[in-house]
Amino acid sequence: MSELSTSQGPLWVHPFGELPAAVVALHGFTLDGGMVAELAAELDGGLAPPDLPGHGRTEVEPVTTAMAVTAIAEMMAGMTRPLLLGYSQGARIALQVALNHPELISALVLVSGSPGLPEQARKLRKVADEGLAARIEKIGISRFIDEWLANPVTATDAVAKAKRQADRQLRLENSATRLAAALRGMGQASVPDATERIGSLQMPAAFVAGRRDHKYAELASAMATARGQRPLLINGAGHNVILEAPRAVATA
Repeated sequence: MSELSTSQGPLWVHPFGELPAAVVALHGFTLDGGMVAELAAELDGGLAPPDLPGHGRTEVEPVTTAMAVTAIAEMMAGMTRPLLLGYSQGARIALQVALNHPELISALVLVSGSPGLPEQARKLRKVADEGLAARIEKIGISRFIDEWLANPVTATDAVAKAKRQADRQLRLENSATRLAAALRGMGQASVPDATERIGSLQMPAAFVAGRRDHKYAELASAMATARGQRPLLINGAGHNVILEAPRAVATA
């Protein structure tokens, strides 16, 4: 791992291949940059996945969407316009980076991503996120991860036992306190709704989802349609599409 200084604090990066990398990848909630190891093996050129605020070893403070966007933009400013890929929570942050710092990005790939929620839905989600954050702090990291992986959307049942165990162990490297902060500061309630801005993205973009993940497949379709494109839907995969089908995602 490499430590990268930003104005918001240290950002830790898991480099796969030589730096500067051709791809920057932003992970999902409860994960860290190590989640893309199999994807990196399928790609040409280096891949640099940072631990997002509230995750892994990154110490960017405060843990908010705005600070995450700033830290990622500072990281990318020292690179030669890499492709930016974001998965789930990372996709929301990647989209905000693309909208606010388009000059830093050669292309954008959103995997299992959402453009955001309308205002009323964000208010309701904020209440739900606060309740879940409080539960994380109450029950601790191990029990919470087990509950998180029992959710049909985020479950990892589609992959082999050894792969499930490795994924769970990676998630356990986080802490309950910092994941709770990430949920409060970078959950869906904290991200501006960018639905109406998708069509104005200034770089080539792709919208990827697992075909079995009906909600996010529909969101990928809607975002692609806003740009006159088709989504890239991975057959047989769900929300954890990078874990389940890294080669298919790399090909897409």
